Amino acid sequence: MRRNVAAFVSIIVLWAVLTACTDSKTLEKMGLITTVGYDLSEDGKILTTMVLLQIDPEAPKNTGFITGESITSKGARIAADLKSPKKLQSGQLRVALYGEEVAEDGIINLADTLSRDPSISDLTYLGIVEGSANEILKQENQQFTDIGQFIYKELDQNIKGELIPSSTLQEFTHDFYAAGVDPSLPTLKAENGMVRITGMALMNDDKMVGKISAAESFYLKLINDRYEAGNLELIISKNGFQNIKLNEEKELAVVLDTIRSNSKMELQDKENLTFKLTINIDSRLLEINQSIDLKNPKNIQILEKTISNTIKKNAEDLLAYAKAHDSDVFGFGEVYRSSVYRSGLTKEKWHEMYKNIRVNVKVNFQIVRTGVVE
Repeated sequence: MRRNVAAFVSIIVLWAVLTACTDSKTLEKMGLITTVGYDLSEDGKILTTMVLLQIDPEAPKNTGFITGESITSKGARIAADLKSPKKLQSGQLRVALYGEEVAEDGIINLADTLSRDPSISDLTYLGIVEGSANEILKQENQQFTDIGQFIYKELDQNIKGELIPSSTLQEFTHDFYAAGVDPSLPTLKAENGMVRITGMALMNDDKMVGKISAAESFYLKLINDRYEAGNLELIISKNGFQNIKLNEEKELAVVLDTIRSNSKMELQDKENLTFKLTINIDSRLLEINQSIDLKNPKNIQILEKTISNTIKKNAEDLLAYAKAHDSDVFGFGEVYRSSVYRSGLTKEKWHEMYKNIRVNVKVNFQIVRTGVVE
């Protein structure tokens, strides 16, 4: 009996060793695509740039890139395969980037091709490059050797840290195909050898029609989603603090953190397309750059009212900007469709209606704790 058990264990160990060797050799024959970028070439074709992870102990670097050019993204992939000594695989794709020209022309064909590939995760992040995706992926920096991994981690930590809204392949395709909401994607820019998230692109269907800054992106998430532990630096008005001696030469700034929020959109008047947007925010006042006695409840009340008015105005400005660019990234159309029985809403019909909507914004802001005062 013992002899049989020993033989069985030996076979299992040998199988594991052989399998490991086989997997290692198999991986060495593959070029694992971790990031892909799409641009328009001078003759209007798709220029695809792929960042590859190479499992090869003899290679001087564990990453490289390869490009291909053709009329379609799959054709560009075939063209890249013809130049590659390794078989290209998409199963490790984490980020897909689109150059500004491609984004303005429309990206649904490129995104749809990714979503129909069963080896690619729906959680792949999408983003738009201010300029060329090829240039941002080919740049070299001593601080990081894997540009694809750098961009993935940069997007991932800022999304999880609630600084920008999430932008996965699944979320993009959902918003594109739904009648009554447009997608939004983060914008990135190459800057002194680094990659910086500059804000968000507002889309009309699959075309980029406007851009907002990283600071304005806070209000996009505030309206669309909820914060669990967000933070924000805000310049507020000095009106209301007449009884306090403030430095007139300095702006009055506050830093809010541990922001918890929720929002609600309601259709108030379907004939006149009037919506009500209510935003509730609780936050800790982490820092204020001028000397205001925070032990005085009247000062806290003035701060709450001033911050509430500032957030309301900034949210209204973003709503007006998106409406002027015909991009309903907030999903007012979905609220209309779910509120009006047999609305028969289509994407085209909603975009005709969207330019006439009115939104009444109400912000309820409360300071739950005060923190450091400079």
